[in-house]
Amino acid sequence: MTNRQVSPGMAFFTDFVVTGAVRGADVTSTPAEVTGLLGDAFVDSRTGPGQLLRCYRLVEVAWEREQEGDGWRGLYITVQAHRLDVPLSVDELATELAQAGFPLVEVAPDGVGCRRFVRADSRVGVLVDEENGQVLAMTAPAWFAPGPRGEPSPWSRESGRDRIRHLVGLGAPEREAWARRRQPDEADEAARWWWFLWVACRQLLPDEGQRRFGHERSAWEELALWLLGACEAAGVLDRTDAVCEIVRYGLLEPDTAVRACLDAIPVSRADVATRGSTPYARENLVAVDASRAAKRLSLAAGELLPRVRDRALRAEVEAWLELRTRLM
Repeated sequence: MTNRQVSPGMAFFTDFVVTGAVRGADVTSTPAEVTGLLGDAFVDSRTGPGQLLRCYRLVEVAWEREQEGDGWRGLYITVQAHRLDVPLSVDELATELAQAGFPLVEVAPDGVGCRRFVRADSRVGVLVDEENGQVLAMTAPAWFAPGPRGEPSPWSRESGRDRIRHLVGLGAPEREAWARRRQPDEADEAARWWWFLWVACRQLLPDEGQRRFGHERSAWEELALWLLGACEAAGVLDRTDAVCEIVRYGLLEPDTAVRACLDAIPVSRADVATRGSTPYARENLVAVDASRAAKRLSLAAGELLPRVRDRALRAEVEAWLELRTRLM
């Protein structure tokens, strides 16, 4: 991270917040890779069909898979700080991170007694007891986010669904006219509004199989792509986030979606920063973030490989995936 002198205990926590990894193990690591990096002093438990949770005293890693025989897909890696014998103060943690050049950002409280902080670049969330300021847990990726995604909506869920049901029946010009009439003038409020609409849309979005028949497929996918484009334009999502949402919800054909993933990677394979070549330092943050984007996008593309027809696309994705364990 930096050459500053930090106690070993505190360094463990600050390194996790900055990197989203524990000794190189992160949410993209397979069970075998985690064993190689963190050792075999763990307890595995099946939390449900297709789910695996591994516990190393403070550190927990979770995976899922759709069916027996599939590879495990990482869900999260968590440092359970509430299990410490000596509590970790969020003020001390935040001070160390700020001095290192990686300050935490506080987002809206959860409403049930916890404060929430996040490092957006590493996608690490920090949950804190509101009463005593003690860190409860740190998780990557965070299930909450800074900005509009982390704020409570001022609009009701039902009103969002009503708007989406109306929008899916409109053509592109009518949608644009509708948005011009209703979009809030203030930028932050507009960002929250677009995010609210996208959340409502994805809650109503028919599954990919149902959307493969005629007009229903194109209407829902066009609306979803339009909303994601608006969220990106409003700054709620960056390009990596938007493309990963496109893949997650099956909004483009596999070859087209993979091309979108590869086009969104902001750095070449020859120039991408790796764990071995680039320290996690403030001056390297642009390169580190590009490497993180490359990892997320190549993994998203990798999920589509069984359905991709273009051999050149497959080869390029496979070349990126060979770099996965070295990316930031």
